[in-house]
Amino acid sequence: MQGNQTDTRRNDIATTARTLTTIHTDTELAALTPEWNALCATLPLQHPFAEPDWNLHWWRHLRARRLLIHDRLHAFALRDAHGKLVAVAPMMISVRPGLGAFGVKVLQFFGADPNITEVRGLICHPDDSDAVLATLQAYLLAHRHLWDWIEWQGLSPQQAQQLSSAGIDQPKARVMCYRTLPPDWDTLKASLSRNMKEAIRKCFNSLRRDGLQHTFEVVERPVDVAPALADFYRLHTLRARSAEGVPHADAFRDRKSRSFLSDHAMMLARENRLRVFRLRIDGKVAATRIGFAMGDQLYLYYSGYDPRWRSYSLMTTLVIETMRWAIAQGFSGVNLSTGRDQSKLRWQPQEKILHNAIQISPRARSVVLFRAYTRLRSYPLLQRFSRKK
Repeated sequence: MQGNQTDTRRNDIATTARTLTTIHTDTELAALTPEWNALCATLPLQHPFAEPDWNLHWWRHLRARRLLIHDRLHAFALRDAHGKLVAVAPMMISVRPGLGAFGVKVLQFFGADPNITEVRGLICHPDDSDAVLATLQAYLLAHRHLWDWIEWQGLSPQQAQQLSSAGIDQPKARVMCYRTLPPDWDTLKASLSRNMKEAIRKCFNSLRRDGLQHTFEVVERPVDVAPALADFYRLHTLRARSAEGVPHADAFRDRKSRSFLSDHAMMLARENRLRVFRLRIDGKVAATRIGFAMGDQLYLYYSGYDPRWRSYSLMTTLVIETMRWAIAQGFSGVNLSTGRDQSKLRWQPQEKILHNAIQISPRARSVVLFRAYTRLRSYPLLQRFSRKK
């Protein structure tokens, strides 16, 4: 009986999420901030990329304003019959090659950057997403002249199947790894595999065996953020340039990317929502990772370390110390970010699969433009000047 009541409640929510408003300026988007934050707090898995501040900072710092690509804000807010905000779609029309009405028009979510924004898509509770997408689809098909194709992210398998246009290659799904935390470290450790327990033991023994002292610290105060970020950028770049181990891109190699992260991190620090985790060896910072405090959940973002200490598995040690700290602070879980690499899977996390889809406009020109653009995008010159996904 309880199950039937739950189903009825969800159907009621779904049928009321129907009022759509289009948003064309960042001022209008910023006006949603209080309601948007309240909406984010209802999401089962917390991550910084859904929040209004991340999206507003992204638009101001990283939107494209170049000859070959120009972004126009075209976001959506959806409300139920009582006026409550139930969804935000922070979207933009990217015009390529940026020549107004003659350009290719791609509707996509904020976050079209070199992996700085790890999760993109519609911001709403999963119970509401089908109804919200149906409302969006009705609008978009009625305004098909605005776009040639849509790049959807963060979908369920069924939604991706419904929105994917036939006959074209679809983007790969993205996986988010999340580890729930027990009340104490010993319980967490006991739940891990034998290999992981051995890896934990070796991390600490190898340092002690060589007479090295490590200290773990958490940077929180705004006054300490700038120097901590300077260390992060330096170590992140060193890790990316290392020829050994798993290849890692330098996500913050350009000035705009660093400016974006620094501004956003400082704002979070003032709100006591930023954590920079660090390992020192003999007093010097050797590894670091950025974390975002999302209510009772912790999101682990990018990291960096000095490759000279590779043999000591410093990043594993840093995550171990961070897990222990998060448990002591009362966090309910740690989001290990996206990707199914071994460094995440060894923690035996839950996985949330985020599916993607490309939807071609019904207009006759759009399929031709999509196929032509896809071919042209493989050319070296266009790769150099176009935004990389």
